[in-house]
Amino acid sequence: MAKTFYEVVLEGHYNFVYGMLEGYKLAAGKNFIYYLSQQVNVKATTLSEVLKEFLTLKSKLQYVIIEANSWKKFEAAVKKQPEHSIINKKYIKSVKKIESASFEFNFEAYARKYGDEIKKILKSLPKSVKLVDYAPKEEIHKDAKGTELYTPDHEYAFKGKGKLVGDIESIIEYNKKFDEHPLIDVTAISLQLK
Repeated sequence: MAKTFYEVVLEGHYNFVYGMLEGYKLAAGKNFIYYLSQQVNVKATTLSEVLKEFLTLKSKLQYVIIEANSWKKFEAAVKKQPEHSIINKKYIKSVKKIESASFEFNFEAYARKYGDEIKKILKSLPKSVKLVDYAPKEEIHKDAKGTELYTPDHEYAFKGKGKLVGDIESIIEYNKKFDEHPLIDVTAISLQLK
């Protein structure tokens, strides 16, 4: 069963929030799981929050994906801090449970070797991840054999697009894996929140 995660919005510059979380992780000494959304290609939840942050320019908001048990421990520690301390509960701007995550992808391969690589990646998806709206198109044009690389006709073409939906940890892993392949383009990860 997938772990429960929250999207937590913390006020502060990136380095401050990152340092705070890493410091707490070192102090806790074990099982503190979090991801800063900038590091794992997760887009901010709402446009209004991003616009509000941009227009006020008085603070920065950091979106953190954090495992439920880790969040409970961190939140308890922060709430114990006095209001005049550098880190206290007023810096917690939002906490929402992540129901699922998704991203879209598309690809174009003009050699069977690369088409097979992409098919292999798509077949290796765990049960916790669903492939949705998948539209592959494979074409073989025997009469185009020997055509140069940058011409409109290719002997082999494998194109497609789709969407992956699943738990946040698996989606983060596959967004990175897809993005590392030179022929697959991915969008930022979208979160479905409760």
